[in-house]
Amino acid sequence: MNKKLKTITVSLLIGVAGMSACDRYLDVKSNSALVTPNTIESLQRLLDASRDMNFSVNAYAEASADDYFLTDDTYNARPESNRNVYTWRNFDDTWNNDWARGYLAVYNANLALSQLGGIERTEVNASEWDRVYGGAHFFRAHQFLSLVWTYAKAYDPITADSEFGIVLRLDADPTVPSKRASLADSYRQIINDLKVSIDFLPLRSEHAMRPSGLAAYGMLARAYLSMGKFDSAYVYADRALTSYSALMDFNDPGQVNLSATFPFQRLNSETIFYAELASSQPTIHPNYAHIDSTLYRSYEDGDLRKLAYFSTTDGYASFKGSYAQGTDGFAGLATDELYLIRAECAARLGRREQALSDLNALLETRWRNGAFRAFTAESDDETLSLILAERRKELLMRGLRWIDVKRLNVQAASISLKRFVNDELIELSPNDNRFALPIPVDIIAATGMPQNEY
Repeated sequence: MNKKLKTITVSLLIGVAGMSACDRYLDVKSNSALVTPNTIESLQRLLDASRDMNFSVNAYAEASADDYFLTDDTYNARPESNRNVYTWRNFDDTWNNDWARGYLAVYNANLALSQLGGIERTEVNASEWDRVYGGAHFFRAHQFLSLVWTYAKAYDPITADSEFGIVLRLDADPTVPSKRASLADSYRQIINDLKVSIDFLPLRSEHAMRPSGLAAYGMLARAYLSMGKFDSAYVYADRALTSYSALMDFNDPGQVNLSATFPFQRLNSETIFYAELASSQPTIHPNYAHIDSTLYRSYEDGDLRKLAYFSTTDGYASFKGSYAQGTDGFAGLATDELYLIRAECAARLGRREQALSDLNALLETRWRNGAFRAFTAESDDETLSLILAERRKELLMRGLRWIDVKRLNVQAASISLKRFVNDELIELSPNDNRFALPIPVDIIAATGMPQNEY
């Protein structure tokens, strides 16, 4: 483990102070005397530290994606590190960064598992013991998935065993050497952790920042979708939606206040698991990021997402539709995403009627009453095209576009990303090595592990 990461981890264990408002939703109390958590209650507090466990989803991939652009003035005013991420140039990233933030959450999950192993599970403490055990596996998988989407190539079953994945830290001992696993083994670990968590977590948690069986189903659907395993992704999206399928009606001001600066309530009825993108990449902040003009024009006038998602200034659209009810980027799991996963998988599996049913059920809640006309399609390919277009329009700025481009290009979608910067066209071609972002150079130097080709 990187020495600096070890240092901040020790600092965390000395005292979980300065918690955010979301921590207070869980009524987590700081204990300045805490050195090493060794009770179930203290381990739960460790997992409840939302700043480290929920608000640390890697933001580099979102900053590299194409749902937004920067004006030349904004680009030129940003530090070189921000400019390099935006233009897919190699950059010498060092601590503190999103890699470190992700592995801090992994460390905390591993520490919880290690300490819990010394606590006997009894009839009295079984539910609390299970919640920590399942939650730790979930949080570890959640971070591993974010990291593999960012720092590894897209999953291709032909090459996954020979491609580099991420570091699979499965032990709290910082002296265990770090090495990169294969991409295939990285996904196997993610899938295994999530399946273990299902057996120990309650189907619904008392709070959306705590993991649940529903959240694990949804994360499995995400993981399998990014692997191109559409039958498995369908199964887990369906399990989640069979248990919980609420959608907000954008016509109801009690659910979505279209006139508000931020129309969506944090922890709204669609939220299954609450997480946010790390705040490391200011280029995706609405004050700087302008939504891709072609994408913005794709929303028709009857589509209430055009009002709920965007504000316009001087001809530019900015995103205001975060489920975080503010400028922070929502990166959690919500039912709208699950409808789109199930719809996409149904279309790919030849279940056109069901795919269209899911798509239309979602969109009917997004359009002005009386304006929506249900989609129809003459073929599975046409159905899939409709679903993918709506997926991009529904789920923008949630940390999903980067992996969507990567996985779709494995399916021969041939999506290129383009930036126009100071009259220069910069292009990222399909399946370019730069879709696996560079690992921080201090990690490479400390461990000797191989760097991504860039």
